[in-house]
Amino acid sequence: MKIPSLSLAACALACIAPAAVAEPSSAYLAPHLKVGESLSSVFSKAVAITGPGFQDVVKRISGTGNEVVTAIRGSEITFNGSGIYDGRPPQKWIHRRLQDGITDCWNDRCTVNDQTSGTIFNHYLWGNAPQDVRVGTSWAVAIAKPWEIGPQGSERVRVLRLDPLNRVITLTREGGGIGPSSDDAYKNEITITTTAGKTLDVRVVPGESHWTGYTTVREGVIIADEILVERHVTLVASTGQRFEGEERSYTLENLASDS
Repeated sequence: MKIPSLSLAACALACIAPAAVAEPSSAYLAPHLKVGESLSSVFSKAVAITGPGFQDVVKRISGTGNEVVTAIRGSEITFNGSGIYDGRPPQKWIHRRLQDGITDCWNDRCTVNDQTSGTIFNHYLWGNAPQDVRVGTSWAVAIAKPWEIGPQGSERVRVLRLDPLNRVITLTREGGGIGPSSDDAYKNEITITTTAGKTLDVRVVPGESHWTGYTTVREGVIIADEILVERHVTLVASTGQRFEGEERSYTLENLASDS
């Protein structure tokens, strides 16, 4: 899935046609990889909580990853991967994307992929697109369980652009829900410093979440992806003290190279 160069004239023609002509969604969203192909990405994630009575809480993480396709069996794809989360030791893994398109196995530990973003288009969070799509096509998605930075909920996905010549699609998504994210299930306690200078361990109680996102995909590979989740949170200390705050979480992922 190497990205070819595109002349200005060809691009102009490609951008006119898709508004009126329906295209198979699988041409844009299903992976069309080859053994030996290498996908490199850069990513970042940030969480910030602000509110009266405590100092802002901000956490960030970023890194790079590279995955090389080693086997393709039907729609199951196996990668050899390596990556670095900044400030941590390098990691290596074997990654299998199973045929259902939503289950990933990392070093033979398999689970539904609820990550906010990734290298390959994930139907778990984007739902199943109609068989044919054009600019303006939209569909509803029911997210049955909490995901990385969002709760169980629902969203609406819409096709913003189509480039038939390069098989590139741009999607927007907007959704909402109430309850914890899967990050919350992993760890729902943080440490805050009050405006009086006191340090407290508090439990994060989530309120209603709302999210928006914007993603560009080429033949099933994420070229660029961003999503922002906003929610109200209540921070509860063991002493009974409570603080009300607003939380913003976002992730960014970009394809760095495809060779």
